[in-house]
This record gives sequence, C-alpha cells and structure tokens, in this order.
Amino acid sequence: MKRLLVLAALLALPLPAASQTNSPLIGQGRALFNDPKLSGSGQLSCATCHPMNGHTDNKTYVVAEVVADGDPKGRSTPTLWGAGIRQAEWSWAGNIPSIETNIRGIIVNRMKGAEPGKETLDALAAYVKSLPNGPAPFLTADGMPRDTAPADVKRGYALFSGKAGCMTCHVPASYDKKGPEDVGSGGPFKVPSLRNVSKTGPYFHDGRFKTLDEAVTFMWDFYKKKTDSKDTLSDADKRDLVAFLRAL
Repeated sequence: MKRLLVLAALLALPLPAASQTNSPLIGQGRALFNDPKLSGSGQLSCATCHPMNGHTDNKTYVVAEVVADGDPKGRSTPTLWGAGIRQAEWSWAGNIPSIETNIRGIIVNRMKGAEPGKETLDALAAYVKSLPNGPAPFLTADGMPRDTAPADVKRGYALFSGKAGCMTCHVPASYDKKGPEDVGSGGPFKVPSLRNVSKTGPYFHDGRFKTLDEAVTFMWDFYKKKTDSKDTLSDADKRDLVAFLRAL
C-alpha cells in the first residue's frame, strides 16, 4: 500500500522539462529572471509578468502598460509553464523560432533594457526551458486522460479529439502546434499551449475572453463555419470540453 501511495504521488507531480540538465545555468537564469536591473527603469523583471515560476500575471499589455482585456493592440501574458517541451514558436505572432531571440526582444523592446549579452540570454533560456507543466493528475505522460479521470473529463477528451476538431491545432502532449493560425480573431497568431489553461486566462492574444466557456463557444463557431460541419455541440458537450480543458 505504501508503494502504491508513493507511485500515485509521483504521477501527480509536474513533469520536468527535458532540458533540465545544467543546474548552475538554470540557477543563474532564475536569478536574472527575477532581476529588475534588466529593465531600463529598474522596476520590471521577467517575473513581473510571469510570476509563480513562469506562470502569468493574467493581464493584457501594450509594451509594458496594462490595458483593458480585449484591446486590439494588447497582448495577453502567456504562461511559461512547460515551455521546454512545447512545439510552438515564440511570441504571439508565432514567427520567432528561437527563445533567445524572443527574450532579447522582450528585454530591449518591452522592458526598454540594455542589449543583453549571450551569457544572459543563454541563462534565461535555460531557466525558461526548465519550467515544467503544472500538476495534471488525471493525465498520462502523453496527455491522455487516465482511467481514473472523471467521466466528464473523458467525455470532453472524446469531443476534443473527435467532432469538436480541437486536435487540428492542439496536439498532445503539449496541446499546441507549430505555425500561426487565423481563427477569425484579427489575424494569424500562435497556437497557444492548452496545458494549465484553466489558470492562464484571459484567453486569446488580446485577452478578449475571460472564461473557458466563452473561448470554447467562439472556437466551435469558427470551426463549424470553416469546415461546414453539420455537427452540433450541446451545452452539456461544451461543459464536458471545459472539464477536459481544466484537467490539462
């Protein structure tokens, strides 16, 4: 019984990123991530917008100024959890393949800081890539529901991977994909990872939706129109989809 309890506890832990191999460099990156000296004002650090070990402050910004969610010029703060095992490129534009290039742009263009050196960028990249996904006790390592997952989570996964069409862009286990997509929200944008999505609102590039229910309804309407699908999703179906998303 004791061995079973230990195994259950281990399975509930967040999975470490594959790049957690250089602890000194990761430690250096963690210190820099929390250092406001990287910004021109000396008031902002990476952790200002990405607190909780690389989560998100759940705000929408134009450069470094907080704006109303849904502002067409705004960009919602993405989570960094699981950054080292994602498939997608960096930035909401989805056009930056290198994390070091993206970090450099944030420091110089958003934080108005000095040009960072290679050592700084390497350390910050190592730290960000080391951040695991948050706990998902009802998922396997492949991102599928466990046998012990609640019934609504299993039904939601069946819809997600079936007629709802979500896996067209959100591929397990990171639940994202390479390349931007245009879903009728104002242009092509990066497909965000859905891991830990229940904690990363507001949703979409400009933070226009506060709830997963709103986001699911928008995406279903878009997918149905794009594919000319004759399928329907009931309110119960949408609740099951949200239940699965909350399990990610």
